[in-house]
Amino acid sequence: MSVMATKEQLIEHISKAKTKLAEATGKAENPRHDLDVRQQKKKMKRLTRKVAKIDYRIKKAEEKKKGKKEDAG
Repeated sequence: MSVMATKEQLIEHISKAKTKLAEATGKAENPRHDLDVRQQKKKMKRLTRKVAKIDYRIKKAEEKKKGKKEDAG
């Protein structure tokens, strides 16, 4: 069974990934075609999408609660 990462953990991973991306970009002769740079960019995108999904779920849950209160009242 896998455990979901919390938003705080993901933000910490994103900051680490940013530093690794900066290091890889600095080392690469041609960052656009370098394998390490491309992998780090993919990791950044994946992590930011995960954080966005968490934010969206929280927002939708709040809207759902709000909607039920208005219907009852």
